Amino acid sequence: MTDRGPQGFFEQLEWFGIALMWIVTLLRAPVAARTPQQRPLWLAVGLASVAMTLQLPEAAGLARAVVDSPHTVSLVKEIVGLLAATAVFTFVSALVGLRRTQLTILATAILTLIALVTLCMLSPPHTRHVVPSAPGQEASPDTWYWGVLLGYHLVANVACLVACWGCGRQVTSTLTRAGLVLFGTGIALSALLMGLSLSHVLTRDAAIPHLFPAISGAEAVFMAAGAALPLLRGPLRIARNVTVLYRLHPLWRALVRVSPEVTLTAPRSRAVDLLSAVRHSDLRLYRRAIEIRDGLLALEDFSPAGSLARARDHVRAARIADASAEAAVTACWASAALANKRSGAVTPGRPSGLPQSGGGDMAEELDFLLQLARFFRSALAASFLCAEEQRHQPVPFRRVS
Repeated sequence: MTDRGPQGFFEQLEWFGIALMWIVTLLRAPVAARTPQQRPLWLAVGLASVAMTLQLPEAAGLARAVVDSPHTVSLVKEIVGLLAATAVFTFVSALVGLRRTQLTILATAILTLIALVTLCMLSPPHTRHVVPSAPGQEASPDTWYWGVLLGYHLVANVACLVACWGCGRQVTSTLTRAGLVLFGTGIALSALLMGLSLSHVLTRDAAIPHLFPAISGAEAVFMAAGAALPLLRGPLRIARNVTVLYRLHPLWRALVRVSPEVTLTAPRSRAVDLLSAVRHSDLRLYRRAIEIRDGLLALEDFSPAGSLARARDHVRAARIADASAEAAVTACWASAALANKRSGAVTPGRPSGLPQSGGGDMAEELDFLLQLARFFRSALAASFLCAEEQRHQPVPFRRVS
C-alpha cells in the first residue's frame, strides 16, 4: 500500500519473519491434513504468509513481471491480505467459542471485498496501489478505498487481540497460553501497522513508511512463533518422558538385575536405554513404571521381618512428614529387601510388606516413582540399610549399588 523505507536491519528482520511464517506453514501442513481442527490456523498462517510476501518490493516486482499488470498484482495482494485477516479472525473466534459469529465475519468480509473492488473501479486511473506521500507522485485509489481496507483490518485485529489475550488467561496449558500470547502480540503489531497506515493515508507524512519494515518483521516473527508452539508439543513430551526415564533408570536397573523376569529386555546402559526410548517414549515410560512395581513386588518374600515398621520409624526420625514420606519409606524398605535377596535369604509365606502408594493416574504414579528413585539413592536409605545390617548380623547384607 506504500513504498517501503530504507534497506538495512529492519528489511532483513522482515525477510526473516516472513521466512519463519512459510516454514511454520509448511510444517503445519501435515498436521492440518490429518486434523480438521487445525486447518483454520494453518489457512490463516498460510494466507498471512502470502500477503506479507507480496508486501515485499522484490516479491511484488516478481509478481508484476509474471502477471504484467501492476494494478492486478496490487489488488490481489490486498484481497489476499483481507482474506488472511478474515481467516485469523475466524480461527480466533472459534478458539474462544464464538462459532456463531463466524457467518457474520464471513458476510462482513464479503461485503468489504465487494466495496473494495467497487471503490477501486470508481477511483481515478492508477497502475499501483501506493499511497503517495507528496503531491505529484503516481495516482492511487482514493481515500475511501484505503479507509475501508485499513478500517476492516484494524477492527479485525483489535477483536482478535482482545479474544487471544482474554482466552490466554483462561487456558491451563502453559504451551497453549504462551502460543496465544505470542500470536496475540503479532496481531497487536498488525493492528499498529494498520493504524499507522491509516494515519499515513490521512496525513501523507513521509516519515511513517520508514517504520513499516520493522513492525511487519516483528509481526511475522511473533505470529510464526505463536503458530509454531503447538508443533513443539510432541518433542517436548518426548523430552519430558526421556528425562523421567533417565531419573528412573538406576532404580529400575537395580530391581531388574535381581528380578530379570519382570522386564521384557535385559538391562542396558543408560545411554542406549534412552536412545531406544525416543520413538515410543510414552509406551516405554508406561512399561518402565509397571516393571518397577513388579520388581518391588518380587522383593516381598525377601523383606526382613518388621522392616516396614522400622522404615517408617526411620523416616519419621528424619522428620520427613510431607507427601514424599511414603516414597521415602518404600525406598528404605526396598533397599533392605533388595540386599536381603542378594544375600539369598528367603522368607517364604511372609505377608506383603510393600507400601501401597502412588496415584490414581499415570502422572501421580510417575511422581511417586521419581521420589522413590531419589530416596533410593539417598543417605536416608543408606543409613537404614546400615542399621538393618547391624540388626541382622547372621545375614550377610551388602550395600545397594
